[in-house]
Parts: sequence; C-alpha cells; structure tokens
Amino acid sequence: MLLELLVRSTINRARDYAAYLMACIMAIVVYFCFTAIKTDPVLSKLKSAGERLIFGGTIQIASIIIILFAAFFLAYANLFFMKKRRQEIGMLSVMGVTRLQISVVFFAESLVIGTIALLIGLFFGIFLSKLFGMLLLRMMGISVAIPFLISWGAIKQTTITFGLLFLLTGLLNSSLIFRYQLVDLLHPTEFSRKTRRPNWLTTIWGLIGVMLIISGYYLAEHILTLMPYFEKRYGYGIDFAYLGMILWFEIIGTLAFFQAYTQIWLRLERQWKRLYYRGTHLLSVTNLSYRFKKNAKTLWMITILSAVTITALGSAVMIYTFNQKTLRENIPADIIYSKFQKADVERVLREQKVTPKRITTTTYKIVDAQFEVATPWINDSVMQAGATGVLPLSRYNMLMARQFKLPATQLRPNEAVAMIDLPLTMIKMPHRKRLASASQQGIPLQIKQPEIPQLRIIHIRRLYPNGVPVNFYGALNMAVVPDQYYEQIKPAAIDKVYALDLTPKQRRNKQLMRAFFNLAHDTKKQSYLTTTKNENGFKRYHVTTKSVSNGINRADLLLRKPNQDRSNANFGFYMYIALFIALTFMLATGSIIMLKQLSEAQEEILQYKTLKRIGMTYSEIKRTIYFQILIIFLLPIILGTLHAIFAIRLLSLFLDNPGLQLVYIVCGIFIMIYFVFYLVTAEIYNRIVNIPLNDDALY
Repeated sequence: MLLELLVRSTINRARDYAAYLMACIMAIVVYFCFTAIKTDPVLSKLKSAGERLIFGGTIQIASIIIILFAAFFLAYANLFFMKKRRQEIGMLSVMGVTRLQISVVFFAESLVIGTIALLIGLFFGIFLSKLFGMLLLRMMGISVAIPFLISWGAIKQTTITFGLLFLLTGLLNSSLIFRYQLVDLLHPTEFSRKTRRPNWLTTIWGLIGVMLIISGYYLAEHILTLMPYFEKRYGYGIDFAYLGMILWFEIIGTLAFFQAYTQIWLRLERQWKRLYYRGTHLLSVTNLSYRFKKNAKTLWMITILSAVTITALGSAVMIYTFNQKTLRENIPADIIYSKFQKADVERVLREQKVTPKRITTTTYKIVDAQFEVATPWINDSVMQAGATGVLPLSRYNMLMARQFKLPATQLRPNEAVAMIDLPLTMIKMPHRKRLASASQQGIPLQIKQPEIPQLRIIHIRRLYPNGVPVNFYGALNMAVVPDQYYEQIKPAAIDKVYALDLTPKQRRNKQLMRAFFNLAHDTKKQSYLTTTKNENGFKRYHVTTKSVSNGINRADLLLRKPNQDRSNANFGFYMYIALFIALTFMLATGSIIMLKQLSEAQEEILQYKTLKRIGMTYSEIKRTIYFQILIIFLLPIILGTLHAIFAIRLLSLFLDNPGLQLVYIVCGIFIMIYFVFYLVTAEIYNRIVNIPLNDDALY
C-alpha cells in the first residue's frame, strides 16, 4: 500500500516538481562540470605564458558556493511543498495512515525526486562536460584539443555530495510531519484576502523604505565627495561604516518597499477612479494587494539575491573590460623596449631572421617639474613633483594616432598636456582655490628652468605614449609642450624608448616570442633613474643600468602577446565561473517565484470560476493573470537590477569608469531569462485557473 501511495503521489506531483527539478538539475550539471574540470588531465595541466594555471582552489570555492545555495534552495522549496500539502497529510491521517508511515512515504518521495534529478543531472553533465570545457578554453583564448572523457571521480564526488543533500532534505520533510496537529492539517491557516486600507504606520514605513533606497543610491553616486568629508571628520575607519550604510539602506529599504510601499501605491490606484474601474483593473489591483501582502518577504529575498547575482556577474565583466583596457593602454605595441635593450632586441631579430613591420623611436627629455591637482581624496590638493618626461606636441600626436588611433591635440603657445597615473574620477580640474584664477584657465606647470616661460595644463590624461610601465615607477609624470618650447628645454637626462610592431604571422612565431619572453625575464637587464645632484632646489637626474639604493627602476622590455594571453586565460577562467554560478542563482530564484505563484493558483481556482459565472470572458481573465504575474516578476527584478547598477557604478569610479556597455548587456540577458520564467509561469497559471466551467480538472 505504501509503495502504491508513493508511486501515485510522485506521478500526481510531477508537474508541481517541474521547476524544482529544473533548478536541481542545473545545479548538478554545473557542479559536475566544475569538478570534471578540476580532474580533467588536459585542463589541469594547461600553461599560459610560462605560468601554470591552478584551477583547484578557485574551482573548490565555486563548488562550495553552488552547494550552499543548492542546500538553501532545497530547504526552502521543500518547506514550501510541505505547507502546500498539509491537507493531503491530514486526509491520510483520517484514513488511518500513521504519521510514521506518512513520513516514510514523504521521505521516499524526496529520495525518488532527488534520484531522478541526480541521474538526469549526471547524464547532461557527462554529455556537456566537453562542451563546457571547450567553452572555458574559448573564453581563456587557448587552443587545445579536449578528448571526450567520462570523469569517474567527478561522478563519484557529485553523487556523494548531492546524495547527502537529498537525504537530508528527505529527513527534513519526514520530520516536519510530526510537528502538525490533525486539526491544523484539516483546517490550514487561511490568509486574509481583504484589502485593508493602509494605516499611518504602513504609510510611514513605506515612505521610509523609499527614502532609504534613494539615500543609498545617493551615497553610492557621491562617494568621491562624501566619503572624504567623513574621513576628514571621523578618520579613515568611517569607510567601512559608509559602505555598510549603503548596504543596509538598500536591504531595509527593499523590505519596507514590498511590505508597505506597494500597499500605498495600490491605494493610490484605487483612488484614481477612471483607471481603477476600467476593465478588469479593479480585480488586478485587489489581487496584487493580496499577493504583495502575502509574498513581501519572498519578493524581498528574490530582489536581494538578484542584486547580488547581477552585481557579481557585472563586476566580473567590468573588471575583465578594465583589464583589457589597461593592457591595451600599458602595452600599445607588440614590443616596447628602452635604449638599454636595443642591442639585445636587434640580436634576436637577426637570429630569427625577422624584419618587423615598423619601429618607432621616441626621445624624452627628463626634467625637474611640478604641478598640483585637486582630488576629493585629499583635503586640498596633491603635488605631482619630480622627474617628468617631456615630449613635443608633434611627436605626441603621431604616437597617439599610431598607438591609440586618437585625433590630434591642439595647444596654444602657453598650454600643455599632463599625464598622471591616477584614476581621472579622483581628479578635479582646474583647482578652484589656488591653482588658477577665474580669468586664467588651466593648472600652472612649473619646469624648474628660468628660461622656460610659465605653462598651463589644460588637459590631464592617463594614456601614455608607449604605455605607463616604460616610465620609471614612482616618477610617472609626463608632459607635452608645444614644439618651440620643447627646443628650449635643457634636459637633466635624455631617454629613448622604442615601439616595435610585428605582422600577424610574426606574432604566431613561437620561437621568436619565446626568445623575447626569455629576454624580458632577464632580471639583470634593468635600468634606473637616479638623482645625482640637488642645487638650489633643482634636481639632476641620470639614467643608468647600475643598481643603486635610491634609484627608481622600470620595465625595460614589454611584450604584448604573452601578457595578453595570460590576462585572457586568467580573466576568462574567472568569467566562466562567475557566469555559471550566476546562471545557477538565476534558475533557482526564478524557480522560487514560479513555485510561489503556482501554489497560489491552486487556491484561486474557485475565485476565477466565480468570475466566469458572473460574465468574465476567458480572454479577460487571461489578460488579468498575465498582468498580475508580470508585476510580481517585474518589480523584484527591476529593483534588484537598479541596486546592482548603482553598486557596479560605485566600483567603476575606482576603476576610472571603464566601459559599462558589456555590463548592461549582461543585465539585459539576466532580465530576459526572468522574462522566460514569467511567460512559463503565466501560461501554467492560466491553464490551472482558467479552465472551462464544466471541467473539474485542476491542471
């Protein structure tokens, strides 16, 4: 009898478990593929730019995250199923089935569902593991053939991990049965569907929620001006309190939004008579008021999880974009080297019989100079002083056009351009207090030579000709002056930098790139910038290959391709992990909303039958259902996306505003996935409640 009861119960609940199974299967597939990557003999031994990529630690952390979230989802979903089936448990008790027998049935049912999910997940995991591995290599920019292998270690680990999870879930389900009284089971707690007028406490709580959300956005958007103000008054320890304030404002504000503000909004809709009594809007507003009241905490949880997911994925995409942008800026040619590496580079080219596409020579005059810039992170301003490389405007325009495809810069006789290695989001220009008067634009540039007239900086940029690393670390300033002034400058030292461009075929020459790679890692070939004399405030500089205690070193040979390969491999790997963890979160959170809505559909069959008896058509009911489900899905996703966008924008300020287009595309894809969940949920909901009057079937 118990076996027959188990089979019938599992078959009857198959449709209810569809979304639950889908999320479980996805988690199992992702976990299996991660584990298979860690144990794959090809992937685990990859090398990029001479450095071994270690997968184990990162994969292990990702696997733990998936397991923790899967455990949370399983516990939540099963609690939901048990609450939904309280009457079924009560009826079985009345029929004489003991609680122990019922608990055994529910325990076995959980194991059956878990076994089905595990078998399907392992099947798709084995089938898709090679595809996922190829996708990983594609994202890492590595061309290696992966054979189709069945990882028995991954199968064993996945089976044990998820088997224990499903076992614990079954024990949880069977133990819950003993907590219910028979009276409560036969008469489950009813949730009032009355649309009560929000009282003054509800109004205040709702307005506080909106104010908290807006305040959190304001604090995030103005962090570069407000945080330094608080640091000045309370010290640097206030930074964590400031960021924590933003976080808690959004968490508490979101809860108040769904608990109270939605009720205020719907009350205003009721007062708008022309809209409230139009078509089926009255029914929609009434049902939404009930749904928001009943599902406030669930919608709040979904919003926070969605915000965390989008923020994590968007931040990973933004950091990847920032890294690519920084790499292009730091090494704008295939090979960049100093005058001290010139002989070695020419020797390698001769040995490999390679004629480069182009070699560009740049001569810098190094002088002692200074200027001040204002920044919100410093109380007043920050002094940029010391060794400064000076370029003529004509050479600068040629290099920027060739290396960055930028238009030419125009300067008047007394104007200049400065380059500093600071995020431009942390710079204010011009300084309003002392650095420039109202009638004079720009920042004074003082080149410490009496014959040089005063120049004013009208542009501050982060793009360096030939990249930042070719300059001396700790003395990264560079200035561009009109050609006639450049000729008048007497340099303390002269430095030469060469930029070499290769053809695509030469870039693929492994022997050539290996020779340059070994040359770049020869630590004995380094140059230094030293201060040789200091008379009357004028510093003298010298560029040498001798290591000295007060010298500032630099990278004398930069290679774009090895650095790009290593960067693509590392960030592609982390992007791959972030993508699949985010996808797992999306499916689980979407499934939670779907399960909640479909459970309410069973409760509302009688209501919709009554509406059809009094004259509402099937199409009107369908439109009402689609509108209500859309609002339930739309609000948490839109609010969560807004939270994530402001969080990502906050991070972008510290990364000098890298391109956010790819981030917005990711957010759009996230919303599209939830839109698919919405369409599926609305269609199933409509089939449940919008059945013909003479049809007694529930689904």
